[in-house]
Amino acid sequence: MTDIVETTDLDRELIEKADEYKERFMSDMVKYRVIYMENETNDYPFFLYLASIMNFVEYHNKGCLTEWGMKSLELDVSPFIRQIQTGEPKLSQKDLVKFLLNLLNSYATTFLVKGLFEFSKEEPKKFFELNEFPTLVKEDFEKLNEKAEDLIPKLKNVLDTYTPMLEGKYKRVFLEEKTKGFYKPIFDPNALKIRTNRFPTDLENARECR
Repeated sequence: MTDIVETTDLDRELIEKADEYKERFMSDMVKYRVIYMENETNDYPFFLYLASIMNFVEYHNKGCLTEWGMKSLELDVSPFIRQIQTGEPKLSQKDLVKFLLNLLNSYATTFLVKGLFEFSKEEPKKFFELNEFPTLVKEDFEKLNEKAEDLIPKLKNVLDTYTPMLEGKYKRVFLEEKTKGFYKPIFDPNALKIRTNRFPTDLENARECR
């Protein structure tokens, strides 16, 4: 009898914790939507909005992105972009790692959410019964999907261009840090059924950097 009570208490605790995550991710989703809608040409809040959508769907797993992954997306990389464009000052290897991790997490989030949008079209009734999105967020899906589709090859191209510029220990740092952005091992082709051929080739090659 005691065992049954303990199991019930544990289940209740897990449900309450999941509900806390759900409420938090709902709040984040509304917040990032507001920021994004203020300037829809700004990709910075766009990726955070997409990440909040993925976190909301995965609330029962503590979210899709880890706290580290969200902090990476919150990083303002515009100074790095200016340095790359002008060459003054030259971007350091340390900053290149930060820039590429931000880009990789943005790319992976966009890739995943696009799959989510496509799935929502297949069985919309069942999907939205399971995922109680606010009406305004639900109505954003189509235009978010269009922008995601446009950005995926662009992000891939930048990653393919600048990842080979990592040198020595910074290749290893990138390899180690890139696995920390998501709770699930999304970069492991044996762990998830993802078409990994659409991930940048050099990211796969980075596995061999030691």
